[in-house]
Amino acid sequence: MKKLLLSASVILLATGAFAQTQMTGETARFGIKAGVNLSKFHAGGGDNAANAFNDNAKNNVGFNVTAFGDFGVGNNFFIQPGVSLQNKGNKFESTGTSTVGNSTITTTSSVKTNLMAIEVPINAVFRIPTGDAGAVQISAGPYIGFNISGKDKGQTTITTVNNSNNTSATVTNSNDSDLSFGSANDKNYGSTDFGANFGLAYRTNSGFLVGANYGLGLTDLTPKDRQANSNKLTNRVLGFSVGYSF
Repeated sequence: MKKLLLSASVILLATGAFAQTQMTGETARFGIKAGVNLSKFHAGGGDNAANAFNDNAKNNVGFNVTAFGDFGVGNNFFIQPGVSLQNKGNKFESTGTSTVGNSTITTTSSVKTNLMAIEVPINAVFRIPTGDAGAVQISAGPYIGFNISGKDKGQTTITTVNNSNNTSATVTNSNDSDLSFGSANDKNYGSTDFGANFGLAYRTNSGFLVGANYGLGLTDLTPKDRQANSNKLTNRVLGFSVGYSF
């Protein structure tokens, strides 16, 4: 009896492992992944203001959590819809120096924007098997995002140096504010975001996966009533994640 049970278990495990190596038009599986985002805003338009913004924009560190499904439509090709919580944003830093009389004044300003969005991506995924170990997955597709909350954390430091006696004084001010979303002039950003995803991942036949994703925002984040020219403010997000699907 023990030998029979052991043999049955081995057969079931072997069958399950073999099934994991195959991806056909009838395959369906579900999973979850989470990781880290490096995000920033990008100013389009190419004028001096846009170039100055991009030169001073820094990556904001956030996170991502995504639940997804894989639905096979052919051998080694499937569609992957999902629902994702994305922590995006931007860090903006600038420094300016001026001389007034015998004093040199240096002003350093920073604004950290944390933006939370719910995204619905739909990716097409091509699978390249690597033998019995797993498969490389190359993906691309659109997403629509809904900005739901966020905060700006600003800090300004003014250092005044008296050049006559080489003394200095520093004053720091902080200002935090909640973000608002919509199309009106008094809103910080638009409420929706549309863009494209490009991803590269590796999934083992046991279900574990690790990957990277690049999100290219296409929608102007500036509220509609404040869009005065062709310049656009868009999202750029590089994400890394680990997960499991079954």
